[in-house]
Amino acid sequence: MTTSTLPPAVLRQHAEQQFADELAILAKSDDRPRPRGWQLSPQAVVTYLLGDGDEITPKYVGPRRLMEVAVATLATDRALLLLGVPGTAKTWVSEHLAAAISGDSTLLVQGTAGTAEEAIRYGWNYARLLAEGPSRAALVPSPVMRAMADGRIARVEELTRVPSDVQDTLITILSEKTLPIPELSDEVQATKGFNIIATANDRDRGVNELSSALRRRFNTVVLPVPATADEEVEIVTRRVASLGRSLELPEMPAAVDEIRRVVTIFRELRGGLTEDGRTKLKSPSGTLSTAEAISVVTNGMVLATHFGDGELRADDVAAGIHGAVVKDPAADPAIWLEYLETVVRERDGWRDFYRAARDAG
Repeated sequence: MTTSTLPPAVLRQHAEQQFADELAILAKSDDRPRPRGWQLSPQAVVTYLLGDGDEITPKYVGPRRLMEVAVATLATDRALLLLGVPGTAKTWVSEHLAAAISGDSTLLVQGTAGTAEEAIRYGWNYARLLAEGPSRAALVPSPVMRAMADGRIARVEELTRVPSDVQDTLITILSEKTLPIPELSDEVQATKGFNIIATANDRDRGVNELSSALRRRFNTVVLPVPATADEEVEIVTRRVASLGRSLELPEMPAAVDEIRRVVTIFRELRGGLTEDGRTKLKSPSGTLSTAEAISVVTNGMVLATHFGDGELRADDVAAGIHGAVVKDPAADPAIWLEYLETVVRERDGWRDFYRAARDAG
């Protein structure tokens, strides 16, 4: 078979596809009570998220209790709001929760300033509406409506980006578990297994704050930044390895050294203090999140594979770090230069990165 006739490969599978074997293993051995409509018991869902040290790989590295609270919330009549700074795995956790509970993570509403009410309630096929009048056949269900009818988890990303009047469409759905269709004198009632996971960026406070009525219908779980450098290195290493397999990159065993360097730089600039606690630093305008660290390292691996010798080196990550740090062209270049001259230049074993960073900037 020639390259031109090879079947197209999916760039990124949904969680329930990528980890189908793990979900099947858990379902086979899961003898605990399951809420109606759930594919796994709450205990098995947490195991799926955190791993078991054997066949089940960790999807989230962080406090177990947070995941237990999140899963327990979804077993009640309360919806779940995952809140945190950018890059704290809110979307990632949301997807895996839906995959483990419903076997389907695709019932998704992406919140933006232009999100309309129809994205949460329903829309219409206007050709059929004009030809036949209002009917169920002319109605176009939203992901939320489909989740209600099928007893599955719906996901709403970046809820605080959605206009306030559209947000409040969720109030009746979450309180009454009903979605009225006044045009048809009808309604959709949620079946068991239905719930909603929303995510929100706490840097968006003041954009479209949730009303008190809507906030009361959510239990909020705040996902923190990784507590330690080792924890963050583990997260980045796992995600980079997964992305590398997806991109069909060769393994780079020595990459952990550069991963630790990227994580160290991000943590120091993010926290405004060197890891030894001796030097205070100015923080740049960007978030320097774990997700950005993953992106920097993955991009460096692609550079090393296609334009280097196959080993991840300082010059492969330097440009990516510069791009992540320098977001504000007025203030951030001076902050980055000061960090290079006062910290990186004097640090043992970092001379190669200092040279590469100066060249990249």
